[in-house]
Amino acid sequence: MANKEFDVIVYGATGFTGALVARYLLQEPESLPDAPSAIKWAIAGRSTKKLQAVKDQLKLKVSSVDAAVIDAIPVVVADSNDEKQLVDMVLKTKVVLTVVGPYQLYGEALVKACAENGVHYCDLTGETLWVDRMMHKYDAAAKKSGAILINCCGFDSVPSDLTTLLLTDAVKTYKKSKTSKVSIYFTDLDTGLSGGTLASAFANFDNSTSAELTRMGDPFHLIDEKNHEEKKVAGLIQANKSSLGISYEADLGRWSSFFFGGDVNAAVVHRSNFLKKSAYGDKFVYRERLAAGGLFKQIVMTISVLVFNFLLYFSVTRNVVRRLVPKPGEGPSEEVMQNGKLVAKGVAYNDTGDLVARSTTIGTGDPFYSMTSKVIAETAMCLAKDEIANVDVKKGGFFTPAYSVGAHLAKRLHEKRIMTIDIRTV
Repeated sequence: MANKEFDVIVYGATGFTGALVARYLLQEPESLPDAPSAIKWAIAGRSTKKLQAVKDQLKLKVSSVDAAVIDAIPVVVADSNDEKQLVDMVLKTKVVLTVVGPYQLYGEALVKACAENGVHYCDLTGETLWVDRMMHKYDAAAKKSGAILINCCGFDSVPSDLTTLLLTDAVKTYKKSKTSKVSIYFTDLDTGLSGGTLASAFANFDNSTSAELTRMGDPFHLIDEKNHEEKKVAGLIQANKSSLGISYEADLGRWSSFFFGGDVNAAVVHRSNFLKKSAYGDKFVYRERLAAGGLFKQIVMTISVLVFNFLLYFSVTRNVVRRLVPKPGEGPSEEVMQNGKLVAKGVAYNDTGDLVARSTTIGTGDPFYSMTSKVIAETAMCLAKDEIANVDVKKGGFFTPAYSVGAHLAKRLHEKRIMTIDIRTV
């Protein structure tokens, strides 16, 4: 890739999460102007005035950085509906980090611009039906140009994707076996409601048919048709489907219930296994559950999920809910973001069904905002510095976090105490 004006452009910097990404980069040693091999970055959005307001807020939030340094942050103006502006923007940079969602409403033109012009891309989407459409439309262009596009680079789905990668690696390394099953249980999830995540959920129901909504529950909907049919014949689609029921998990010693992000994460994890040519296992099963609190809490959570999904299904009730919940761009207080956390326990079984590895994944800060903004920033830095996990990724195309930057990203997150994944064999 030819020398560009920037290494990373943060697109959507005027939103809540985008401003957090800019704030992180402003304090990150790798992106400081005088750092060795410093990352050159800029903020972008559709309004010069709003981008200047982001700088003004950064001066208040990051008093340790000289105001002149903040004033010097480059600004790029591009509207998500203006293809020419988007192309002009992507041609200036090696990587576009975008937090402008819902992606199915505002994201396609940017994907197209990056795929066709050989510019790397990462996003925070959890809209896997949209990801599937983008892959079908632009994967050939990305392979032709060498653009690397990585979706789901935040809470959806980095903790699940990387934990599964490291668990299966441990089973292979220490037990000389493929993995038959991984279960990940979220045992502590201290966070507030995410306006962006809710907006994506509304967009899914607004713009999808009943058949498409049903397809979201298919854990293999991000792999090709031939392999999907093989999974169906083998009974693996049913074996991997999320259950709305409450169950007791003997390998954890806790009750569990349906996890709201489980379908998204399962689709991403299974795509990673597909890209790795079934290195996890030919009949690999992935489960993801909420296991925070006791039986009573799981009953309450299950009822809440059922009621919420019922309300979202009908347009009249969906519009009522839309008015009551946080809007995109709104986020929690500084205190909530600082004190939030994520804890997930994982277990992995070898190909004979024996429990052989356990994991503990800990994320610091509010998972939806504080942690997520740092995770996607580090993903972008992996791309900017060519820290690629598999050689074929460099040829371009659509990839998962685990397959594209994998261990490099896990190492960055661990060293900076953003998210640690501890693996131990049994």
